[in-house]
Amino acid sequence: MTIGIIGLGKMGQNHLNELAKNPHFQINALYDLKQNHTLNYPFFDNLNDFLKQKSDIIIIATPTNSHLELAKEVFAHSKTVLIEKPLALNLEQITAISQLAKKHEVKLAVGFCERFNPAILSLKKDLASQKIISINIQRFSPYPQRITDIGILQDLSVHDLDLLSFLSDQKIIDAKLLAKSTKNPAMYSESILLCQLENSIATIHQSWNSTQKLRKIHLITQDHFYQADLNDFSLLKDAKSISTPHHTPLFAQHQALLSLATNQSHHLANANDAYKVQEILERFI
Repeated sequence: MTIGIIGLGKMGQNHLNELAKNPHFQINALYDLKQNHTLNYPFFDNLNDFLKQKSDIIIIATPTNSHLELAKEVFAHSKTVLIEKPLALNLEQITAISQLAKKHEVKLAVGFCERFNPAILSLKKDLASQKIISINIQRFSPYPQRITDIGILQDLSVHDLDLLSFLSDQKIIDAKLLAKSTKNPAMYSESILLCQLENSIATIHQSWNSTQKLRKIHLITQDHFYQADLNDFSLLKDAKSISTPHHTPLFAQHQALLSLATNQSHHLANANDAYKVQEILERFI
């Protein structure tokens, strides 16, 4: 199946690197505002020329503030589109993108790639029929110089708010925030979210002030204790290792995107999932 990528920043390059190794896809076209003649694939710095290549699937991996305008152009040319998270800057824009997708009959996915982390997929499977009591998620890293248009809530908390619902199959009914700005006064760089789910409680701690990269989940059910490391894809259940799939999150996400395009089941997030996450965030931003 042919696929095109809009935006060749960090995430766009990540998608490109994974797709180049995947025999199920043919990289049909790449688009970025900055010319790049070193790539071994058809490259365009004109969007109309890119869209003329008629890719079966298009991935939009540009800054969040460009997603709505790109959707207006792209949805008329491809019936399966993945837009990187966060889907848009606010609820109004998410609604507009969702309506455009319905108008053009586009199968729209949102790039919550942590759903496809091998540790998450194994944890999700093992949690079937279990009663979750609490979830704690930690995501720490140094300050990302590449991000200029959104803060830590929209960059990192979106992933973990989505994971709370994905893992628990419960709606987040309330949330409270503790947050701090340490680098840019206009953006939070440290946050703790306290969440009430329908039948569970959860905390999400995000930091851009750490010297180390850490991504972990601790989850307590009525009968078991789980520890998931999203960096090394490992999962422990009551201190005993559980096997996890041998693939990267993006590889699994691309396979799910293929399933979406061919009307098969998948774990991809949709615009409604993105709306629910943004609805919580807009209480605080």
